[in-house]
Amino acid sequence: MKFGIFILQPQRDGKKPVRKAAAEGIEQVRMAEQLGFDIAWFAEHHFSNYSLVTSPLTAAVWAAPQTKKIRLGTAVIVAPLYEPMRLLEDIAVADQLSDGRIVLGFGAGYQQHECDRFGVSLPDSRPMMYEFLDLVERAWAGDGPLEYKGKHYTIPPTHFGVRPVQQPHPPIAIAGMTWDKTIQQRIARNGWTPFVSAQWKPASEVLETRHQIEAHWTATGVDPAGLDLAVQRFVYVTEDRKEALAAAEHLRYTYRIAHGFRQGHMDFDRHVIDSVAVEGEPSVEEIAERAIIGDPEKCAAQLIDEIRTLRPAHISCVMQFGGLEIAKVMRSMEMMGEKVIPAMERELGDLEDPGARAAAE
Repeated sequence: MKFGIFILQPQRDGKKPVRKAAAEGIEQVRMAEQLGFDIAWFAEHHFSNYSLVTSPLTAAVWAAPQTKKIRLGTAVIVAPLYEPMRLLEDIAVADQLSDGRIVLGFGAGYQQHECDRFGVSLPDSRPMMYEFLDLVERAWAGDGPLEYKGKHYTIPPTHFGVRPVQQPHPPIAIAGMTWDKTIQQRIARNGWTPFVSAQWKPASEVLETRHQIEAHWTATGVDPAGLDLAVQRFVYVTEDRKEALAAAEHLRYTYRIAHGFRQGHMDFDRHVIDSVAVEGEPSVEEIAERAIIGDPEKCAAQLIDEIRTLRPAHISCVMQFGGLEIAKVMRSMEMMGEKVIPAMERELGDLEDPGARAAAE
């Protein structure tokens, strides 16, 4: 089991300069590398203050010379928003410039707001993603040209001048769509990574999602024992109760914005989104209790339960969300490394040792 850091680069007040947000992101990536985290994931969102990362590949290439060994992931490239051949070339260049450290996360997208502005029909987004994945699978396989004719993309015979360091392509993770038989069986056949977001749900409530994915693998004839599940979690470590509640409020804000995008009811002031309460949402106190927010002992216990219950291969940690100040985020990360991970290893053994996972099960 390995940890990752997820870089959202939020701009809650609508005023934080892009360069400052990016610098805060790199500060987290460097700290994550020091802590032994495996991957730094970069988000992709457009035309709002929810996230200032508009191109995860650009962010990854920028981070590459400022780091040494941490892998650099896209979480996620919203494939339907791109011209596919340009994207394939950009992936190959990014993998070359990072010395083969790119990990590809793809998604179909869920925001009508974004799709409208790229001229993409949201109902077409999943079929477009299926075709793009066809292209990824074929682009660098063998020495022959890529040629493709689909409903959404038609590619004449094309030879690539730039190929990824990692052949035939970098590792692939697919976000969400756990109910989508077509994509989940494709993930199973290729041995890719399903990537799910758990918000503040306890591991027991996410277990059904794992079972759903396992059922798709079994139906495909692939043993789900080989399933490397990735789970995204919001994490904030602090021994100060007021800070914990403040972090929970920032998480609620982030949830409200994401929910608004999914439901298509956002109020904008320029690019800044107004936070609108969601019916049935938990209180800040409940979020602080359920999410991985609080003192090191609480956070370690919840993550231990996560590993024992869900058996993930990867936990992606969103450490800066809402308007959390970078100094407090960095202290939270330090405590993660100083207290939380050691407490987990005392209970489970070496987290990267397969024997530790077996013991956890």
